[in-house]
Amino acid sequence: MLAVMACNIPSALPAPTVSIPARSTDTPVPPTPTITTIPEPSAPGDLRLDKLMNGTYDTPVYGHTVTLVNGSYSEGSGANAFSVQMLGIYALGDLNGDGNADAAIILVENGGGSGEFESVIAVINQGGVPHQESQASLGDRVQIKSVNISSGVIHLDMLVQGLSDPMCCPSMPQKQNYWLIDNRLWLMHLESTINGVDHAIVIESPAIWATVTNPFNINGSISILPFENTLVYRIFFTDGKIINESSLTVTPAKGTTGEFSQVFNLSSAGITDWVIVQFVDASAADGSTIALGSVILKAH
Repeated sequence: MLAVMACNIPSALPAPTVSIPARSTDTPVPPTPTITTIPEPSAPGDLRLDKLMNGTYDTPVYGHTVTLVNGSYSEGSGANAFSVQMLGIYALGDLNGDGNADAAIILVENGGGSGEFESVIAVINQGGVPHQESQASLGDRVQIKSVNISSGVIHLDMLVQGLSDPMCCPSMPQKQNYWLIDNRLWLMHLESTINGVDHAIVIESPAIWATVTNPFNINGSISILPFENTLVYRIFFTDGKIINESSLTVTPAKGTTGEFSQVFNLSSAGITDWVIVQFVDASAADGSTIALGSVILKAH
């Protein structure tokens, strides 16, 4: 039994207050998105494409604040050049539970070199005006195939660089799911397809948004056994501060699959609020994330 010890928690960090609408239909692995076209909204309070393409955004990679004009921004030249482009792939859907259609857009930043850094931006609808709520970097020269919002979750279908891929030409399929929790985008699920085989982690219990009593157990499964049968787990406050990080052993199950069960005890650290627990399968070759599964819980 591995417990989260009090000495691992800075005493000055208060547990954050989380105001999250219940999403009883969410699952750790939402369905594969199939939407390829999005109708243009027409109601006065809706986010229109032209508003998104002319919005003001803080760029995640270079840290610039830019106002797009028809989806583009540029400044400088040569080594001092900087540009931002909004891709034509975007999605509309309610991200914060207020009943209004928000948006997920993709921005690409270039700092004058060969790098093209993609990010997903969560845009909240404020009376028809786009407001950037949070963002997450996706990588250099990855290819976004589709974006979809379903049950408050942003689903990305993309290609990333495999071990033998040059930066220009990613070929490894990957799905990433982001949730807007406590005004912050969280990567809650990631699965990769390597040599035609899907690598995924699923949290079997407890259910997302569940209330648990210390000590509590988290049970899950992985479709392909990780290197040395080892996963990393991390526990976070919902404001992004890490509580604890360690590893656990996966038990081989049927074929190449594995199962894990981990006991957590947050009571010694005085944590009695929402926490996010992530389980990660990291590549032994380069440390990149192959699979990730998460659950958000309220601890007592």
